[in-house]
Amino acid sequence: MAPAEAATAVHAEPAISVRNLRMGYGTKVLLDKASFDVQRGEIVVILGGSGCGKSSLMKNIIGLYPPMAGDVLIAGDSIVSARPADKARIQRKLGIMYQSGALFGSLTVLENVRFPLDEFTDIGPSQKDLVARLLLRTVEMGYAESLMPGELSGGMLKRAGIARAMALGCDILLLDEPSAGLDPITAANLDRTILRLRENLGFTFVVVTHELSSIFTIADRAVMLDPVSRRIIAQGKPSELRDQSKDPRVRQFFNREPDALPDAGTKRT
Repeated sequence: MAPAEAATAVHAEPAISVRNLRMGYGTKVLLDKASFDVQRGEIVVILGGSGCGKSSLMKNIIGLYPPMAGDVLIAGDSIVSARPADKARIQRKLGIMYQSGALFGSLTVLENVRFPLDEFTDIGPSQKDLVARLLLRTVEMGYAESLMPGELSGGMLKRAGIARAMALGCDILLLDEPSAGLDPITAANLDRTILRLRENLGFTFVVVTHELSSIFTIADRAVMLDPVSRRIIAQGKPSELRDQSKDPRVRQFFNREPDALPDAGTKRT
């Protein structure tokens, strides 16, 4: 049994459940009637064209933005209707890595990874350093603890961001465009790290990306958003969506096909 299947068999409660979600800004709706589950031990990728609301959906999931309607459950608890103290407790079940890594430029890599422990725990300094070092080794960054963020490559920034996201002991990680701006080899190495974290430590992942190579490498399932209909238009295994979907928008995305050429004499935009 695959790791995701084994984890699902043990944990009936989804790690994340999005129910009939409507989200946007002001009166502008980006996504409506969105529903999907993320099971324990799964890697689910959120994808779609530019402007479809991928990153905004992640921010709704973590409770940074309130939805217009619908609900988001984290391990069975609503993050939408929770009182502030309960919401903070629910959010600690989640680890977040933003696209840039979002490290503090004035802190070393070790200090960055230790920062959540400084803010939210009462353990001693030596224990905090030990946890931070172990997390850096977990993402193959043990050699970089004394470096400053300005000395890191793009891939190193992402790895350090993942290590910091794990600092409070969560087992659900949300990654926003982890492969963006990385060369193919660095991106492949990061994909391998994500798979190892799932396989060795049982992490659940929601990954926002449009990088096809990463999608086919890491994703158990994909959830595709469409900016025109403002709906989820596909859910399933990436290879099945590529090869079997009846929706031309889905096939076009997964097969990396260009738009049809305009008729002769038609002004191109």
